[in-house]
Amino acid sequence: MMPSRAEQSHLSSFTKPWEEVAELEARLTRATNVLSELYELLEEYGPHWYTPAQEERAESTLRLLRKG
Repeated sequence: MMPSRAEQSHLSSFTKPWEEVAELEARLTRATNVLSELYELLEEYGPHWYTPAQEERAESTLRLLRKG
């Protein structure tokens, strides 16, 4: 038996927050992966303008993102 329109609407409003959470998690995962790739490139090539302070910021941010 198919749910009524009212039931469908109720179910849709219930699952929407979970879909939004999943979308945010996917975006965060992608951002973490990109930051990790950029960090690896900076570590490998070590440009003269890449300071220890910037390196520490990148490392600490990656640690924070990977905890979650």
